Amino acid sequence: MPDYRPIPDDAMAEHGRITWYSFNAEGGVNDPEADTEERLERYWSFGERYGLFDGDDLLSVVTHHEFDGRLRGARIPLAGVGGVATPPEHRRRGHVGELLARSLADYRERGWPLSALRPFDEGFYGRYGWATGYRYHTATVDPAALSRAADLVGDEGQFVRLRPDDHERLHGAYDGWLAGVTLGTARDDDWWHDRTFQHFEGELFCYAWEQAGDVRGYLLYDVTDDRTLRTHEVAAADREAYLHLLRFCRNHDSQVEEVELVGPEADRVLAVVDRDAVTVEARSGHMVRIVDVPAALSAPSYPVDARVVLDVRDDVADWNDDRFALAVADGAATVERTDDPADATVGIGTLSQLLVGHLPVERARVVGSLDVEDEATAETLAALFPTTDAYLPESF
Repeated sequence: MPDYRPIPDDAMAEHGRITWYSFNAEGGVNDPEADTEERLERYWSFGERYGLFDGDDLLSVVTHHEFDGRLRGARIPLAGVGGVATPPEHRRRGHVGELLARSLADYRERGWPLSALRPFDEGFYGRYGWATGYRYHTATVDPAALSRAADLVGDEGQFVRLRPDDHERLHGAYDGWLAGVTLGTARDDDWWHDRTFQHFEGELFCYAWEQAGDVRGYLLYDVTDDRTLRTHEVAAADREAYLHLLRFCRNHDSQVEEVELVGPEADRVLAVVDRDAVTVEARSGHMVRIVDVPAALSAPSYPVDARVVLDVRDDVADWNDDRFALAVADGAATVERTDDPADATVGIGTLSQLLVGHLPVERARVVGSLDVEDEATAETLAALFPTTDAYLPESF
């Protein structure tokens, strides 16, 4: 059996070659060691790099990130799965499946109850229990069409350009933007400085809207060669701040032909812009997966008191492939293994979607793997797991 272990320093160059080929093959042959730019070194310094080894041969790699994420009113350790890659000579031998299974066992040992990843293909990771955790939107609009936002708010306050060292000024607007949003993360200083403000190609522009010295919204963006202002974060603590950010984008009408507004709140721009002037594309965001059923289901607060027995199916993490009693009293949950008859049967992917609030119970019965014994159970589950807003703004 291949060995799962941290990648030692003397194998980091090989790790770099594997990930470069997997994610940047169109760039041609490249030795990542030759790129010594300090900014990029800091950008790629996050996370723990692990690999699957056959002796000294590196078969497959992954990077583990720990985030402080939100889950229905609670804060939980969230495992970010990044940089999964296998060189072509070792592909189609089951190495990724083995690596993911060993990673899940590792996360369980660390006490990380929920995981997330950005897939290259949803079907591929669906085999291993991950499922879509939310959808976000890209709204493309002519900047001139944003004039109504300016008309609604006038020119109050001011826009200021901020740099990575100024990131503390953004924290209040960021927290207000994602208040109550499942999966929203708490960032540390290094992540703000070296990841949030950065892109592969360079530092992002950051402009904040402030009033009386208080930053209430900000934009992180770049401008592409085809004259598109491409946002990476449109973070506004309230509607007024959001309208001012749209006004800022409008002010680029002499420089760019289009503005791309990326995020979870397409309804905000549709409430301001003529619908004929904007194109909104819904896209799948990160996929999520419960690492450990008792730890994950007992973490959040629940809106109702109830007891339900779930027969959970998990073909990868056998510790989850069992029957669990979820009991909620005064909003707090306990989860225990049980031999009681099941009220519902559910696959780990669908259960993960219910937990983060992406999939309503009725849809989970149609498009997911949820099978309930009776309608009373369906009503109980719908009360326990109402849909919620979810968004994970991090790239990893």
